[in-house]
Parts: sequence; structure tokens; C-alpha cells
Amino acid sequence: MSFWHVRIRPLRWLRSLHAKLFLLLGLVTSVLTVAVAYNIIRNSRRELENYSRNLVIEAAGTVETDIVERDPAFKDPDKLDQLLASIAGPDRSIFQIDVFRRIGRGNEVELVRSSGREEDAEWGPEIGSYLSLPKAQAELVDLNTGRQAWKVYLPIRAHKPGLPTIGLIRAYCDLERWEVVWDNNLKRTLRTLPGVLLGEFILLWLILRMLISDPIEGLVLTMQRLEQGESSARAPVRRSDELGLIAARFNDMATQIQRAGEEREALIREIRGLNANLQDRIDAALSELQAKNDELAAMVERNALLREELGAQERLAVAGQLTATFAHEVGTPLNLVAGHLQLLDAQDDLPDKTRERLGVIHAQIQRVGDIVRRLLDLTRRPQLHREAQPFEGLLADLQQLWMPTLTAHGISVEAAASPHCCLNVDRKQMEQLFLNLMNNAVDAMPSGGTVRITALPSEESTPTGLWWELRFQDSGQGIPSELLGQVFRPMFTTKPEGKGTGLGLSICREIVRGHGGEIRIESVQGQGTTVVFTLPGQAST
Repeated sequence: MSFWHVRIRPLRWLRSLHAKLFLLLGLVTSVLTVAVAYNIIRNSRRELENYSRNLVIEAAGTVETDIVERDPAFKDPDKLDQLLASIAGPDRSIFQIDVFRRIGRGNEVELVRSSGREEDAEWGPEIGSYLSLPKAQAELVDLNTGRQAWKVYLPIRAHKPGLPTIGLIRAYCDLERWEVVWDNNLKRTLRTLPGVLLGEFILLWLILRMLISDPIEGLVLTMQRLEQGESSARAPVRRSDELGLIAARFNDMATQIQRAGEEREALIREIRGLNANLQDRIDAALSELQAKNDELAAMVERNALLREELGAQERLAVAGQLTATFAHEVGTPLNLVAGHLQLLDAQDDLPDKTRERLGVIHAQIQRVGDIVRRLLDLTRRPQLHREAQPFEGLLADLQQLWMPTLTAHGISVEAAASPHCCLNVDRKQMEQLFLNLMNNAVDAMPSGGTVRITALPSEESTPTGLWWELRFQDSGQGIPSELLGQVFRPMFTTKPEGKGTGLGLSICREIVRGHGGEIRIESVQGQGTTVVFTLPGQAST
């Protein structure tokens, strides 16, 4: 059916596939076109700003070169006036250049010459701080006229290395004429944009109409003819794409339906001679079969729900039994070890180093006891005791705990974090989190390797809430991709039998989520594993 002979009905068209595709693709193309135009405008403005900035820096550099080569002692100000007049002026982009001379060896300067009126040149003692700049410094400033300008400071250095700077150049570049250029580009783009969008819409309308709507309407009309009893109706579409394949299949189906209809009519004529009760018995049998099928489907659905619930209950029961057994088996020897440590600590002749190590051991035994008690409270959410924890201090304390194990396995730790990184977390849970991750890393690197810990501000940070993204990366064996989705499941482990309980990463996830963060695993088999998680931050004091 030709597009030109189709009468468009707005409401009917809005419900059509053509309308949906046209609106969707039109929206996408409009967004892309506007985005491209916006990007062009933004880049144009940025290029103009960079060009004007480089222009004023080059002008200041020209003045510096001329002063250093011709008059480093500022003995001929008239020549300097001629140079400034040739570069800067009120009708040019570089509208003012001020030249200052250094007084003595301190940071005091005095004005030598200005391209404008010297009495209008504003400067104070603070301008001497720019003498120590390593290179030209440019900044945007607001002028009294309401416009913006580039202000550039450039120290004047002698040719001989090691000598102090001899002066300072301050140059201004007015952005007014560049703003005019940018405004013209913006207006030109805005005038062109509606025409481009209109052309895209028209082209998109015609393409969708010819490629999709017309063939589909041909199929629909053929279906309507078949419904009205015209069994010889066939789709007029002749194409080699998917719609052509659909039309060919539809024509084959119509042929089969025509044959089936003829056979059905013959069968109906034959069945009419049978007993009327036969149809009732067939209907009853079909109804009974349908009821059995519905009952069987309901039983299958209930069985699946019960099986899922049973699996969850079994896992909870195993976790509870393991927790109780672990607490009972570990609690008694921990108490005995703590008692012996107290007896050793009571001895007066112990060396200070030994007493310090006993303190570390006693603190970790208390920590293990806390872990045992927390395991017994897994059924309820633990109460967090958050406080500011500087990340460098936390790593330093953990390093003392890791050092014997890492030294024995030939593993080194590299830490890269901002000195301002301060977490608002529970200290004990952080120790448990990092110790679990380090234990996994040690098991993944039996022949030694490197653990890298980094902390960077997270993209989730807002002016009212600071978040840090921490990455715990090892150079170990990695995790197969098919197992990455299961590593946080309780009781699941990839370690050999006897080397893992399958609770480490699940506990880590609960700790991170308890602080409001998220955790994920990135791993490539044979290239190591990275645990990425976010934690709330606190402004360091």
C-alpha cells in the first residue's frame, strides 16, 4: 500500500507501531542532535577561551624576551613604552600590560611602565608573591565594566641559571570580542538546529513508513480478507528481509489453512452422522483432562515453592548449628589462653618487647571473642559504634597484625590513599573486614605476590555526604567467571577442603552493607582478584 494513498487518523496512528518507533527514534535522534550541537557550542567557547589565554601568555612572553635580551636592568623605559604600545591598547584584545621591577632580593616590586595610564594600574605588596611562580599563571577576573578578562602573571627571569627573577609582567586580555564571536556561533547553531531536526523527522517518517508500516498494513489487510472468508487472499509483500520472510510464511500458512478448512468441512460432514452423545463425551473428557492439568500445574508450583523454602530453612539451620558449635568449641580454649596470657603479663621480669607482643596477642584474643559473640547475634543486625577512623592509622595498625603472615608467605603490601581519607565506621568491624580480605588474598597467592590497597573519593559523594571507594587487589590465581555470581553466598568457597568455611566474603558483604555501602568482585582467572567496596567518610580534622 502506498504511503500517499493512506489517510492518517491521529488517534489510530498514535497506537500504531509506526508512531511508537517514530516517537522513540525521533526522541533519540533529537537528543543526539541537541547533544552534538551543545557539545560543539561548548567546545567552541572552550577553544576561544584557550586561544585568548594563550594569546595573552604569548604577549607577556614577548615582553619578557625583549626585556631580558635588550634591557634587563630597565634603563630605557621609553623603548619599553614603544614595545607595550605595539602589543597592547584599548582597541585590542590585549588591552593592558604592566611591567614591575624587583627591588632588592625580597618580594618587593615597583611599577616600571604600563601600556595604559600608570595611575590606573592597581597593585600592592601582595603582587610580589608572584615572583616565585615557575611559569605563567592565568586566571579569569571580572572587570569594572562587567566583562571578564584573562589576567596573566609572568616572572621575568635572567638568562643565567640560578639568578633570581628581575621583575614581573601582568597582562590583561579582554574577552568581549571573543564573546561576540561565540555569540555569533551560538545564534548560527540555534538557527540551523530546528531545520536539521525537521529534516531528520521527515526522513525518519518516510523511512519507517516505507520499510515497516506499508508492509505491515499489507499483511493486516490480507488477514482481514481471510477473516471475511476470502481463502485465496495472499500477502502482497515481496521482499528479501525479515518482513518478506514473514509474508512468505504467512502465505504458506494461509495455504495450509485453506487446505485444513476444506478437510475440516469434509470431516464435519462426516461427524454429523455420528451419535450426538459422542460430542458430549468428548467435551466431558476434555473438561476432566483440563481440570487434571490445572491441578497438576498447581501441584508443580507448590512443590517448587516448598522446595525453595526448604532449601532456605536448611541453610539457616546449618548456619545456626555451625555458629553454636563454633562458639562453644572456640570459647573455652580462648578463655584458657587469655588466662595464661594474664599470668605471663603479671611477671615483672618480662622484656618490654615481649610484653608489647603479649598485649597484641591479648587484644586479638579479645577480638576473636567479640567475633564469636557477633556470630551468635547473626540473626539480628549488630549495633554499629561509628567514629572517625583515619585510613592511614587503620592501615598502620593492621600492618602489625599482617606482618608475620605476609612475611612468611612472601607477600608485600602497597597502599595508595589520600592523607585526607577519614572513614566514619565501626573500628572492630573494619578490622574484621580487612583481615578477612587479607586471609583470602594470602590463600590466593601460595607462592607470594603483591596486595595493593587504594582509597579514592567515590562518585556517590555529595556535598552533604562523603563516600570513599576502596579497592583491595591481589595478584593471585583469580576466580573463574562462572563462579563470580556465587562468591557472596554463605557456605560457598572455592578453596580446597579444610581451608575455607565459605563465610568470609558473606560477612564482608554484611559489614559493608551495614555501613550503607556496596561491595562487588572483579576478577580474571590467572590475573588476580579485586574487591571494590564503598564506605562512608568523615571530614578529617
